[in-house]
Amino acid sequence: MTGPVVFVEPATEHAGHWQDAVIKLATAATAQGHQTVVVTLNGIPGHIHDALREHGIRVAPRTEGPSSRFLALLGGAAHRTATAARCLLPHRRLPHQITLLARCLIEAASLRTAHHTLGRSPEVAVVLTASEALHGLTRALSRTRHLRVVHEVITTEDGLIRALGRLTRPGEVTVLCPTAAVQGEISILFPDLNTDVHPFALAIPEDRITADERTHARRALAIPQGEPVLCLVGGWWPHKDMATVAAALERLTRPLHVLVAGGPTDPVLMHQVATAPNVTLHTRPGSLTPADIRQVYAASDFTAVIRHPGVGKESGLVADCARLGVPLLLSDHDRDLTSRVHGWAVVVPPRDPAALAYAIDHAATHPPSMPPLTAAEDLGLCTPAQMLALFRELSDTLAAKEPTP
Repeated sequence: MTGPVVFVEPATEHAGHWQDAVIKLATAATAQGHQTVVVTLNGIPGHIHDALREHGIRVAPRTEGPSSRFLALLGGAAHRTATAARCLLPHRRLPHQITLLARCLIEAASLRTAHHTLGRSPEVAVVLTASEALHGLTRALSRTRHLRVVHEVITTEDGLIRALGRLTRPGEVTVLCPTAAVQGEISILFPDLNTDVHPFALAIPEDRITADERTHARRALAIPQGEPVLCLVGGWWPHKDMATVAAALERLTRPLHVLVAGGPTDPVLMHQVATAPNVTLHTRPGSLTPADIRQVYAASDFTAVIRHPGVGKESGLVADCARLGVPLLLSDHDRDLTSRVHGWAVVVPPRDPAALAYAIDHAATHPPSMPPLTAAEDLGLCTPAQMLALFRELSDTLAAKEPTP
């Protein structure tokens, strides 16, 4: 039996990735003989909780130990204060600062819960959706050496938060960034912080969608066989350029089924899509399970990932295409990403509805090529076991740097 492994998921109300990643990582850890704990103080979807339990993985949904309860109490109060401030204050900087503090406290409470549950420090502890700030303070409050996966930098620290951050040194944490762009932002904000770059999305060799699945998915979603289908998967977050997508769909010259899955969406843009002359709209709203997402992709001929120029965060949807074998239309918003999918994705200029409409029209009659079997490797994705090995390597490096008591 090797040392215990802890995953914290999520540390914020919006996860930065499909949450089934924690199932795959925790299952891989258990298969290797680790005692595995998943701490979920902010809650997780029921199907994720059930799947973890089915694999014999211990789930800690509530605080354990007095220090964890105290930190969680403070974190909850800070979160409520941030929510009230967003309603009362005309500018959003202060609410964001309070949210950074709330996330720090909940992360620390989660790690203290893991320590109390195990009765010892974990060999590997990973906050899978960590805050982009107060790294050292989280380490000090939790008293736990850990890794932090920061998917994006949403806000920066103001004076008070910076002062709190300076109270502690972040030397015993490592921030794992899914792209070089995110690492660049983190390194500017925290030049003394340990950082590393590796995609977070996971690859499973057996993931690719089969021809039979495609037929069954069309029947299940009542979409006629043989007619072209574009899917748009996931929430319409600010980094996505859905206005360009909606404008492009209005310009189509050929009939197309558009399958919108997940949320949130923009009701104004949804109406624009629904009333587009050549579009037949289908929707799968709300929270989707991994099986739901797979069915949506299986029912579709291709998907589109259209973002604003300069967005450098990891795209879980592009990773989906690489893993599952889904043809892709991609905006040229990130040159590094474009270079990695060269040869299998159809790349279109950003913020260009006419060019996107032409690409969609062409794809409807000449379906794009499926990603090759090497697509996941091209993106640098690794299996859960390989990701766990990376976590262990980074944790061992931190342990070596830890000062001797």
